[in-house]
Order: sequence, then structure tokens, then C-alpha cells
Amino acid sequence: MARHLREYGADLALDDWLPAVGSGSSTSGAFDAVAHLEQLTGTTVDREAVIAHRTRRKAELYARAPLLPGVRERLAEAQERGMRTAIVTRNRDDRVRAYLDLVGLDHQWQALICANEEPMRDKAQLYRHALAVLDLQATQALAFEDSPSGVRAAKRAQVICAAVPNEITRGAAFDEADFVLSSFAEHSLDEILRLAGG
Repeated sequence: MARHLREYGADLALDDWLPAVGSGSSTSGAFDAVAHLEQLTGTTVDREAVIAHRTRRKAELYARAPLLPGVRERLAEAQERGMRTAIVTRNRDDRVRAYLDLVGLDHQWQALICANEEPMRDKAQLYRHALAVLDLQATQALAFEDSPSGVRAAKRAQVICAAVPNEITRGAAFDEADFVLSSFAEHSLDEILRLAGG
């Protein structure tokens, strides 16, 4: 979206956009990038065209995004321990599966909980659904989130949450997280569980 705004001669400040990261939409809800573009430029834009452009660009970025360092190793450790694992996301399940195929991650997830056609759905509800599917109490679970809104959702579901900031959210405040990891590669799963109090 930032690149698209620059085509209109406008800049998207991270502080403006950050509330939308992990919220399910950057064109409604916490931050409406199209309305922001119109405010910055003082003009009316073709909303559908801007959103279509953003959707294409997002797909391009997904196709190039590497698996974060350490993810594969931590999941292998979880599998060795017999731990139940799930993906909880406001994204679509077809996009998640396509990405897992793209990066060659063949981990056996016990649950894939996606918002699908409801990207603005309360993610805390998705977490509660995941707990039910996994047959776990919130106190038995550990979530990993890369955005403040994701951390907030996990905590509202009473799940212990580690923040693992990405390149965009690295400068954000993660005050609500139980702890923060700079990377999945910096600690073994045993060390992470100790940080979580397990």
C-alpha cells in the first residue's frame, strides 16, 4: 500500500499504518488506507482500483516472503515433543496453504483456524476456537504474534503470547506481550517454554 500511495505523490507513515497491521484489513477498521490517501492528496480516488492494486501487490509479496529463520526448527522440536500446533490467522486458509507449500513447510498442524471471508473477525474468537479444537485450556497454550493487535487478541483469549516482530513491526511497542523474541532462531523451544513459564 505504501508503494501505491507513493504513485500518488503521498507517503504512508509507519505510525499511521501500524494499527492496521494484523487487524485483518488496511482498507477498513483500524486504518483505512484509501481514505488516508484521499486525505493526503485532497482528491477522490477509484477505491476499487486501489484495493485491487493492493491485493495484487500483496500476493506478489507473499510469493517472495521467506520462512522466518528458526520456524522450521522450532516446529520440528514441537513435533518431537508431541505438542499440538495450530495456525490462527485472519487470513484465508487457501492463501495459508499456498504459502506453506511455497516454502516447503510440511509440518503436521492439528488445526488451521482462519477468518476466510471475515478478515475483520475478532481474532480472540479465533484463538478460543483453536483452543477448543486442540482441546486445550488457555493456560496450556503459547501463541506467537508479530503485531501488537495480534498480541492483544491472544491476551484477550487469555493465551500466553510471545511477540516476534517482523521487519515492519520491529519498532512497535509490545507492552502486552508476555515476552519478546527478536527471532525464532535465537532460542531453542525448551528455552522459549522456560521464558513462557513452562
